Amino acid sequence: MSALPPRLGSYRVRSIVGVGGMGTVAAAAHDHLGRVVALKARAREALDDDEPLLYERFRLGARLQASLSHPHIAQVFDYFETDAYQVAVLELLEGGSVEAMLEDGQALSVEDAAQVALGAAEALGYAHARGVVHRDIKPGNLLLRQAGAPATVQVTDFGVARALDTTSDLTVAGANVGTLWYMPPEQFNHETPTPLVDVYALGATTYEMLTGHIPFREASHAELFRRFLDRQPPPPLRDRSPQVPALVAAVVEQALAVEVADRIPSVEVFATWLTAALAGSAARVTLDAQRAAQADAARARAVEALGCLPAAHRAALASALGASTARLVEQPTPVAPPRLPASIDDDDDDDRTLVGAVLGEDD
Repeated sequence: MSALPPRLGSYRVRSIVGVGGMGTVAAAAHDHLGRVVALKARAREALDDDEPLLYERFRLGARLQASLSHPHIAQVFDYFETDAYQVAVLELLEGGSVEAMLEDGQALSVEDAAQVALGAAEALGYAHARGVVHRDIKPGNLLLRQAGAPATVQVTDFGVARALDTTSDLTVAGANVGTLWYMPPEQFNHETPTPLVDVYALGATTYEMLTGHIPFREASHAELFRRFLDRQPPPPLRDRSPQVPALVAAVVEQALAVEVADRIPSVEVFATWLTAALAGSAARVTLDAQRAAQADAARARAVEALGCLPAAHRAALASALGASTARLVEQPTPVAPPRLPASIDDDDDDDRTLVGAVLGEDD
């Protein structure tokens, strides 16, 4: 439902700014404070069998996002309910979405894509350290505070996020959470989510920013099945965008590894590798000190993880990591992210589970 009443609680609705699977987003002003905010409103469907789960998922998503205070995570101010709606009150981000910047297959410059990717990685690393996996990173959930300023990127919409310290997953039976083209195979299989889900989704989003295309030859379920079941890599990024530096492309492609054991092991490592790859390229990305900063421990993990890269790029990135040291500002060691599984089981039963999950069949 895209239409909203003229008033919700103490807010006067001004205009609809977006419609998504979990609700309608409107610009609104508070009656007494005068503050202009974004209201994300979800209509409560009393006759829907899935309503209790959807209700709780929306409420939990608002709560998780409100618990995260970070310069690159959209702030949640409040949450309230009416007889007909659940409403989350967020800061209004007027710079548009990364998705809007990619309309009609328009790629971003390497510099702009890197600014978005590094800001999002910083936000996700913060969330992961606090036990929260987003599970729906995509261009539509990356908004800009200022139009044309990719460094102001904000991660938003934690509606399908999962707190790792909980045992329940608020998922409608037989349904997948997340968005098809940005989900790794383990997410289709309804496996317990880990931060590597967000590593893959951020890699897919960065691939699209650099090429203007999702990491598949065509947007079809058959193509997705082929890639995951045959363990195929995405189409080479530089085949679509030759201007992207080879080392930058290699980093993004490694984030998209189908096998968990081959994937970049954390968003912190992704950011460190990407920063190093950019430092040794013709791309000129202005990184503020806070974003560019990587602690010794983070850099050590980035070096240790080099083994998952193809040999052709391993030495070059190792050299770039060393050369970029002077550009990395030291800060206190970040909280370690939750422990990640070693690999995805690659047997025939898992393949059948993958196909069944995507087709919407019950496990």
